[in-house]
Amino acid sequence: MKDMKPPIPPNINRMSRSAPIRVIIHAMTCTRPCTARRGIRWAFPLLAAFLLCGCPYSSKEPLSDPQSALIDPALVGTWRMQDTETGEWQGVTFLPFNDNEMVAYAPTDDPGEAGVCRVFVTMVGDERFVNIRELGTDSTEWYFARCTTEGNRLVLTLMDDNLFDARTFPSAQDRLEFVRAHLTDPRLYASEGDDPSEMILERAP
Repeated sequence: MKDMKPPIPPNINRMSRSAPIRVIIHAMTCTRPCTARRGIRWAFPLLAAFLLCGCPYSSKEPLSDPQSALIDPALVGTWRMQDTETGEWQGVTFLPFNDNEMVAYAPTDDPGEAGVCRVFVTMVGDERFVNIRELGTDSTEWYFARCTTEGNRLVLTLMDDNLFDARTFPSAQDRLEFVRAHLTDPRLYASEGDDPSEMILERAP
């Protein structure tokens, strides 16, 4: 998947390529040193802005084996966010790649080009998380966000590094069980006293 260069879906192409997104991402202002932010590239601008808002937890491994994942029909399609100052839209499209994983496309500032991420869902208890890794860059980091859908509304809540700190895990399963044990802990998404980093989107018509 790393060398894949898919075309931009037509409905993404109609959206603005330069709309500011600072006002449509509800996020904390993070003052902690965040090593995970240093390697973020700009090929996928929505993801980059989302991650730069907080202190994201990242890992060289996803939360679960992608081959055990299933496509979530509720995610498939185009989602968008509107800049409240300019009225312009930014969008992202989720499409199935195989029986287990999806790709997410978002327009870049280069005409005819799109940023692409590898995405799949991990269920942890009753919570749904998306594993996200940008393609076409040198980074091999996975980022994670809780995913909730209500009708035409999609909310992605970034997993924060506060609860993990310098913790290491013997295996991916151990990390998954750690997340499972802290599903109701607000520190999984933000430092104490801070608001979680959230990206709120609506389904594009």
